[in-house]
Amino acid sequence: MAFPVDMLENCSHEELENSAEDYMSDLRCGDPENPECFSLLNITIPISLSNVGFVPLYGGDQTQKILALFAPEDSLTAVALYLADQWWAIDDIVKTSVPSREGLKQVSTLGERVVLYVLNRIIYRKQEMERNEIPFLCHSSTDYAKILWKKGEAIGFYSVKPTGSICASFLTQSYQLPVLDTMFLRKKYRGKDFGLHMLEDFVDSFTEEALGVRYPLSSLMYTACKQYFEKYPGDHELLWEVEGVGHWYQRIPVTRALQRETLKIPGRSKICNHC
Repeated sequence: MAFPVDMLENCSHEELENSAEDYMSDLRCGDPENPECFSLLNITIPISLSNVGFVPLYGGDQTQKILALFAPEDSLTAVALYLADQWWAIDDIVKTSVPSREGLKQVSTLGERVVLYVLNRIIYRKQEMERNEIPFLCHSSTDYAKILWKKGEAIGFYSVKPTGSICASFLTQSYQLPVLDTMFLRKKYRGKDFGLHMLEDFVDSFTEEALGVRYPLSSLMYTACKQYFEKYPGDHELLWEVEGVGHWYQRIPVTRALQRETLKIPGRSKICNHC
């Protein structure tokens, strides 16, 4: 069975949005007494103009949108997206039927951008974010990001602000070093060194002599960095905790940040994705 990420391999934003607009036209002309329904587990959701709407795929960028179906009791939580001419449940959108899509894969296609959106905005923000965590901002259409695939399912991601890229909060300033901006791993896969694997991949993907990690360290990032230094004790001067764009006065060694976080009570907050 093919899933949206496989079917949208060569699809453009325009084609996806045109398909959704055609569907909305049909919906407006439909019989409200006999609505189309979407089945989700043991729930059947009638589809009507009142619970369907376009949402921006890239946050503040309103030019690229996808069509979402919302639960009757929660008008803010999408339970399905209209992709490849049909409705897909959220759990199916993060699946793939392509065996080569395994491990960390850089996001490049529209289908992968949709998977990244679902992992960040729906699965993380609506299902797995802790109460005291600061949510990630939406990823843009050009953000450098990698999705972690395991046995046909997307289980996490990380994104990077490369050297020279413009900081959204300081439009006249650019990043002074690559900064690991966000990292997410689904709860059921934690405790298995996947965070360390993503941090290792980040280090291997950039050649600069100094690499940044967004301040403040998340619980996942704290654990990954701690494991990294245990495995690579010679890399203590490689990783820096970064605020802003990472000028020399906006960074401290991650080893010092780990000491600070260890002393904190109670626990740590999630990465604050300011830029």
